[in-house]
Amino acid sequence: MAITTKNLPKERKDEGVWSHMFSTHSFEPVLERAEGIYLFDEDGNRYIDASGGPIAINLGHGDPRVAEAVSEQMKKFSYCHPTLSNRPRAELCEKIAKVLPPSLNTIYLVSGGSEAVETAMKAARQYHVLTGNPGKHKIVTNHDSYHGMTLATMAASGNPSSQRHFEPMLQDWPKVQQYSPTNKPDGMSDIDWAYKCAEDLEKTIHYAGHGSVAAYLATPVGCGSDYGVMAPAEYWRAVREICDRHEVLLIDDEVVAGFGRTGKWFAIEHFGIEPDIITMGKGMSSLYAPLGGVAVSDKINEPFAQGAGFVHGFTCAGHPVAAAVGSKVMDIIEDDRLIENSAETGQYLQEKCNELLEHPTLVDVRGEGLLRVGELVKNKETMEFFDRSDHAESRFQSMALSNGLAFYGTLYGSRRIPSMRRGLPMFLVPPLCITREQVDDLVERLDQTLSEWEESLGVS
Repeated sequence: MAITTKNLPKERKDEGVWSHMFSTHSFEPVLERAEGIYLFDEDGNRYIDASGGPIAINLGHGDPRVAEAVSEQMKKFSYCHPTLSNRPRAELCEKIAKVLPPSLNTIYLVSGGSEAVETAMKAARQYHVLTGNPGKHKIVTNHDSYHGMTLATMAASGNPSSQRHFEPMLQDWPKVQQYSPTNKPDGMSDIDWAYKCAEDLEKTIHYAGHGSVAAYLATPVGCGSDYGVMAPAEYWRAVREICDRHEVLLIDDEVVAGFGRTGKWFAIEHFGIEPDIITMGKGMSSLYAPLGGVAVSDKINEPFAQGAGFVHGFTCAGHPVAAAVGSKVMDIIEDDRLIENSAETGQYLQEKCNELLEHPTLVDVRGEGLLRVGELVKNKETMEFFDRSDHAESRFQSMALSNGLAFYGTLYGSRRIPSMRRGLPMFLVPPLCITREQVDDLVERLDQTLSEWEESLGVS
């Protein structure tokens, strides 16, 4: 199929607003409408949403069933007074509880992923206070991880590039070695490396002070600079045992991976363990409305349920319109078998992307379901990374747009630090409704984009 390119705007217009920090290219088409996996700009160009917006459009764009649910709820009431309950919130929480691991039955709704993670950290801290461990306040996370953009979630993230302007305001929480095949010592098996990484967690808990660590916060699928990596089940089982042994809560950050993205409702299901707390966002509403959530286990809920109450709250927490959206999104995920499609079509996407590995810049593509991430370098024979002066990422995004592909950017760039050496991430995370034929079209356009991009960079 021939790929045609229409005229694109040559430069971003100053509209009096700050551009998104992940938007690195030099022009910015104006979106007019969206449908399914496609975006349409004001000039009539059509783009495949190759990254599902910010790795969040699980359902697909422009679904009239969601629009109808929003309209119906807004006609009834658009906001619920804090002293009252409301049916949309209750129905959504009930639906979520049915697909969570069995021990997690209590859900607190918020307005997005960063709010969810910060809420989880506060819940962990208050739980320890209520159960007689007031010294437990530190949150252990992984080097080079990503958990959000509030001050607390930035402190929890191991991402120096986003922290550098705000360091005096951030808690200095312990960081541990995350599992990744790229930082594994030579000659060590994947399983032994997984146990070694888990051992690093236990040592960190010990040196931080046994009575000071409240929780270990981690993502089941790499979404920071560890993009697309899944640790073996043995790692997660070891982590679960370590957390139990030291009375440290395990917080599973599913903001990116949840609601079908990896071919399961939640990615932690791949490993056969149950965390104490799960955070949710992004695909929870497929971004039809701002929505996030925190689920806690019955053990964690017990001291709160006895009358202490959670000292926390936001004006829009449990917003009825957002809850109605989340409820309808879950219905459609089930009715349209999108989780099954994520698993099946995700494997097909991997197979098609493997055909692109002849490109000199594409190291590999990894992931699970329809969460696939490619790694781009200047020379994969020598693993030479791009320099900032190459403007490689902005060129890639611009050329992708000219070939009808919209990709999500990243604040990471190439990673050169010893704990995590990686090239540029390329997020292949389309809506879960994508078909095999549409995957073929996406990969064909990506093939052409890579060829043009490599030529512009002088890579061969």
